[in-house]
Amino acid sequence: MLRCPRCGRRRHVYDRGGGRRRWRHQDFGCFRAELVANMPRVDCPGCSVVVAMAPWTESGSRFTRDFERECAWLMTVASQKTVSGFPHVAWRTAGDIAHRVAERLKAAIPSPFDHLMLIGVDETSYRKGHTYITVVVDHERHRVIWEHDGYGRDVFGLFFKALTPEQRSSIRVATGTGRAGSTHASPSTARTRNACSTASTSSPG
Repeated sequence: MLRCPRCGRRRHVYDRGGGRRRWRHQDFGCFRAELVANMPRVDCPGCSVVVAMAPWTESGSRFTRDFERECAWLMTVASQKTVSGFPHVAWRTAGDIAHRVAERLKAAIPSPFDHLMLIGVDETSYRKGHTYITVVVDHERHRVIWEHDGYGRDVFGLFFKALTPEQRSSIRVATGTGRAGSTHASPSTARTRNACSTASTSSPG
């Protein structure tokens, strides 16, 4: 049994799909390379009759995953003219490819909000103290996980709105400095079991 490209479930073959299909692959030296295969269709109750999932490409794409990764990398190091000329694809097509690659990478990378236990919040100012930013860090993994312009309880509340109930419940300790500690790292706001504050100043930053 083959898989449906939309839901990923195994489905029965519907027909042979009406002929061969081609996908652009990475060039072999100076020669253009394509993957050619007969792709049957599957009958999926939830997704209707669709072409079966192919392990080397995304649904609806005319390119292999290897080709898309190479094209997306090239967009980060070369000009528009080079990208359009080297893999011989239009700039708009290259943009669509980069978007698909970014979505795949995003889906494969774990969320920075998963398994949080010890977080810290700080409010700092820049531009001679006229502009503030709120930063949240993961103490265990030593990295910034969230930032937003502004300060105060409402701004910090946006961080918790971005979390799922499971992600919020995993937080055990929240630390902060100054107003960040006294205003934000409280059990009612952070929904944590413990809240620690190291108040150093009475104003943000």
